[in-house]
Amino acid sequence: MDIRPLDYEQTVDILTGPREIPFDVTATVETMLTEGTPIVDIGRFSEFVAGLTVEVPQNTVDVVEANYQSMLTLASCSLAMAWQQAGDIGIPRPRRLHEHNQSVLNTFDSVFAADFTDPRDTLLKPMSSLQDGGKAHCVALADPADHRRNRNQAVHNSRMANNVLDPLPSDVLSADEKTVIKLLIQQTSIGAALRQHGEKGVPLDDAVAEAEVELNRLRDQCPPDYRDRFDEYLLVSYLADAGAHTQRARYKDAASGEVLPDVTPEDRFNPDGSETNMTLDRIFSEAPEDITTLKLFQPKHLAVMQRLFPNHYS
Repeated sequence: MDIRPLDYEQTVDILTGPREIPFDVTATVETMLTEGTPIVDIGRFSEFVAGLTVEVPQNTVDVVEANYQSMLTLASCSLAMAWQQAGDIGIPRPRRLHEHNQSVLNTFDSVFAADFTDPRDTLLKPMSSLQDGGKAHCVALADPADHRRNRNQAVHNSRMANNVLDPLPSDVLSADEKTVIKLLIQQTSIGAALRQHGEKGVPLDDAVAEAEVELNRLRDQCPPDYRDRFDEYLLVSYLADAGAHTQRARYKDAASGEVLPDVTPEDRFNPDGSETNMTLDRIFSEAPEDITTLKLFQPKHLAVMQRLFPNHYS
């Protein structure tokens, strides 16, 4: 596959086309990931990363537009990347990767960005754009009959991140920044621990055991200059991604240009008004004073977080 940047018209055509990635694209991308050949034009990808480190607009409308434009730039890095961003990510509602990425970025900007103004924090938006980067490829590789085609996403998220980050010049992202981003992308255990203790009735000690091992491993590998911020990064990477699966999240539709809610009432509720349990609205407080936040409130969830992050939950 010829790895050259696309113009934006061609990029939008792909983003608004089929949701299933063609077999030949998936086969080529799989080969390139295995061989370590970059699937993006590094110059255009550098522009994408640099664009995410500029000051965030204050107006919500401008924030949504800026993050949409960032996703267009990412998708335009190559034909292969355009198809990744166009591909369905295999969640209970139809959602393409670039749409989910927008929801994560918009959630981060609207809820968390004001608290992340340390110069080191600029790595968070590139990380947020890449933490699910292998999800569409995972779905494309899976058996179409599998009811959870994204079940192996974690390994592909890391493969994709390594592929695009490793060749990136150090003046765009330093070696330490790349390491921190890769470590954050490896985190899979926070949500699992919350589900196990909060919804499946697993005893607290058992629910947090694997998470404690994983989080401590990531902490140990974190570069020294980032260790004082790393737990906050772990938390925000989970919360912004979880928030993208709520009615508060928004993305811009590439076909219509409309700004849409990521979760509709029909996604969240059954006809009788009960939760479908297919979104994550239920895990966050919807008290009037918390509506602009993403605040965990259920006692079992708080117990998990107190064990995993004792300096942030008390």
